[in-house]
Amino acid sequence: MSTAFSWTARLTDADGNAAAGAGLDVQLFDLKAGAWASASSAKTAADGTAKGAGSIADDTLPFAPAFRLVEGAGVISASPEFTRNARTGALAIDFGQVRRLAPAETVIARTLSVRTLRTAAPIGGVVATDAPIAPTVDAAAIRALAVDETTKTFTARIARSDQDLAARDTQIAAQSKQLADKDAQIATLRAEKVDVAAVRAQAADDTAKTFNARLLQRDQDLAARDSQLADRSRIVAEQDKEITTLRATLLAKDLEIADIKATRTADPATGAAATGAGATAGVAAGVINPAIAASLRTVAVTDLATTMATQLDTAQKTLKPTGFSLGAIQVSAKGILRDSGSMEFLDADTLKTLPQDSLSDLKFQFIPEKVASEDDGPRTPDVLQLTESAVRRVLTSVGLVLEASTGPRGLNPAVAPGQAMVQSPAAGTVIARGARVMVIFADEQGA
Repeated sequence: MSTAFSWTARLTDADGNAAAGAGLDVQLFDLKAGAWASASSAKTAADGTAKGAGSIADDTLPFAPAFRLVEGAGVISASPEFTRNARTGALAIDFGQVRRLAPAETVIARTLSVRTLRTAAPIGGVVATDAPIAPTVDAAAIRALAVDETTKTFTARIARSDQDLAARDTQIAAQSKQLADKDAQIATLRAEKVDVAAVRAQAADDTAKTFNARLLQRDQDLAARDSQLADRSRIVAEQDKEITTLRATLLAKDLEIADIKATRTADPATGAAATGAGATAGVAAGVINPAIAASLRTVAVTDLATTMATQLDTAQKTLKPTGFSLGAIQVSAKGILRDSGSMEFLDADTLKTLPQDSLSDLKFQFIPEKVASEDDGPRTPDVLQLTESAVRRVLTSVGLVLEASTGPRGLNPAVAPGQAMVQSPAAGTVIARGARVMVIFADEQGA
């Protein structure tokens, strides 16, 4: 899609007279080619006006295109006015009145570079104004001035570059100094790290020495305590031996007193005790009567009770098959009861010679348990290797209650998982009706 344009211009000579028959060319800048291209041409009429038309191949640019008016090789106008038709979109370009420059007239901007002066198209005209014509300027002088200014500018840029390099050198020197400082700090820290390792090693060595010293002191303390314990054990053994000797002495004194009481006789006429030379000699001598000493037999009270209970229990079991059983049994024993829990028994002849108030009377009573019968309650059935539901039915049928539990099969490897392994009370035991029977079943996992 293209955009149509039309253009107008009026050309005069250097003196302001209409320039008739001049060929004018309107050029459009081609962005793709990067160069000016002719878009329309026309000749001026007798009054110096020229009109033309053309089209722009691409109208996608949002800004107005660049146009210029050229006569021959010189650009006479590069600043037209644009008007756009709102209905058709066509452009109307007006270059206005343009005055040719005389050959001697040259207009050059002082800021142009030397390359621009050599390659740019010459300016052949300007927009006509009421201002006076500019004086003639020497192009060579302008060129020389431009070169001089360009050189000065380049020198200034070189000077600024040198200043920048000097500033960079200063920064690099400062950074190098900072790097050196950092290297020194790193070296110091590494040295300190070595010192810390040495201190730690020294501390560990001191700790080990202290610990070893404490262990040695502890061993010495333990040895001293072991020695004290050995001394205490020796003292205790000696005291036990002395206590045994004293107990033997007390027993001998008791027997001597018993002998004196037994050998004392009363006078038939006066009822007084005999105090003859024999009695006095016996007491003074302090010798135990050999006959009494030979007749003594010492038995611990606990051993006596246990022995009699064992014999009675054996008799009870022996009589059970015959249908007989023992009733309550009382045993009365006479002898000398000691503080050590032992009983000294004398033979019958010696007991007859001793007064009754010198002996101790020890009584034992044994009441055997009643043998359980069918009337007291049911017997516990054998429920081993039965499942829980079966065990519950069997116990319910005899009036007993199940107390179930689980455990590993290792208690009874012969059973399968879920079967009864252990029961309490055992099978055949007579228990009260309504009592609980604990049964342990094998774990379902078989563990």
